[in-house]
Amino acid sequence: MRDLLDCGIRSGLLYRSFFEQLGQAAYLLDRSGTVYTGNPACEALTGYEKKEWEGVPFWQLAIPEEREMVRMQTQFAMEGNPRPFYTYLAHKDNRSIPVYITFDTFAADGVLVGYYAIAQEITGCEDLSGQRACKFIGLSTEGVFICRMGRLQYANQIGVRLVGAPHLQKLLQVPLSSLFHPHDMPVIEDMLARLELGETVAPIEVELIRMDGLLIDVELCGKTAVISGQPTCYLLIRDITQRKRAHEFLQNSEKLAMVGQLAAGIAHEIRNPLTSLKGFVQLMQNDGMRKKEYFSIMSSELARIELIVNELLVLAKPHAAAFEARDLSVLIGHVVTLLETEAILRKVMIRVDFETELPLIRCDENHLKQAFINFLKNGIEAMTGGGEIVIRLRCADSCVIIRFEDNGVGIPPDQMPRLGEAFFTTKESGTGLGLLVSRRIIENHRGTLRLTSVPGQGTTVEVRLPVHG
Repeated sequence: MRDLLDCGIRSGLLYRSFFEQLGQAAYLLDRSGTVYTGNPACEALTGYEKKEWEGVPFWQLAIPEEREMVRMQTQFAMEGNPRPFYTYLAHKDNRSIPVYITFDTFAADGVLVGYYAIAQEITGCEDLSGQRACKFIGLSTEGVFICRMGRLQYANQIGVRLVGAPHLQKLLQVPLSSLFHPHDMPVIEDMLARLELGETVAPIEVELIRMDGLLIDVELCGKTAVISGQPTCYLLIRDITQRKRAHEFLQNSEKLAMVGQLAAGIAHEIRNPLTSLKGFVQLMQNDGMRKKEYFSIMSSELARIELIVNELLVLAKPHAAAFEARDLSVLIGHVVTLLETEAILRKVMIRVDFETELPLIRCDENHLKQAFINFLKNGIEAMTGGGEIVIRLRCADSCVIIRFEDNGVGIPPDQMPRLGEAFFTTKESGTGLGLLVSRRIIENHRGTLRLTSVPGQGTTVEVRLPVHG
């Protein structure tokens, strides 16, 4: 490897034209991500002499808090998926140098032997008053806001257009809080407070109020850096309105498809109590008997029909997410009621096991039912010769854990990574959308979904949801 690098570097023209004449710092890395050499601009950028960084992993040139991120980005490049990114390199005099890094491959005689890492210094970050804001945010393909102490200091042009402002100065005149829906401000203020403390915060979905009054859905994430001795928040804002509409369309389409699949089972489920009702009515007509127990049984059967119809209508009717505290045991009971007849017809027994007492969870009941029905239907359909599905519920580590365990045919290991892809399915008549929609429902509830399977033994779907605080 070293011989190939030496051959490439000492080919003459490449080294002189690219390394020596390039004004940007250019590091040459071997295939392990270690710095082999670099051009004179590398020394000018960081203050370190070549002998101090040659033979050092590239990620170690970053400031300590950025090293893990740089290590991951370097690994992405090694795997053939380079991504330009912003970070801070360490200067010898203890300063942080903001840079924009891009990767490219380096080959000798047609053989890949290493990678270029080009570090372009970002200038103009000293004054955030609005006139000399960081130039690098202008390169971003997303909206970027820069805030201090909860006040907006700067935004790039994409951010200005995103909020519908005529120009930057007009945007800086309005409070940051006026750009977001009031019901989202508590979570945004919490995010800003945690960012100023240096914490890592997961992206959040909020509603942004444009200056023309339109509401759009955005994803908000952030990072904090110390500039001019003060903590400064960089907020990345991405318009996800179209993505959410596509998601809702997909979810509603899957709902309607699921309702169609349930139709046969529902019809059979309703026919049973209707048969009972018809029989009692005929008895009363024939002999004129008015026994009290007849009315009790008939009322019970009518209540069962009403429950089933209501559940079906709730699933079929599109609606916006409405999170409320709910009893998971009741929710699971409703789902089992809907699928019990289909399970019986397929000689499948559904058993619910409450391993611990369950607290309330904050959820959209109907969306969660949709996901659970998908998991149960998949389990039922996986057992062609009959079997058992066990739903286990327990509470652990501030989470409720729901496991759907079947003893069906299982899923081959080579197909497991593709589960959840749109239109990939192991069923003859499936669409592959059910698991995709279900996973998104669980993630929207800030939960996690994990599937494990052993061919010939069965599949387990594990859902973890946070408890209601």
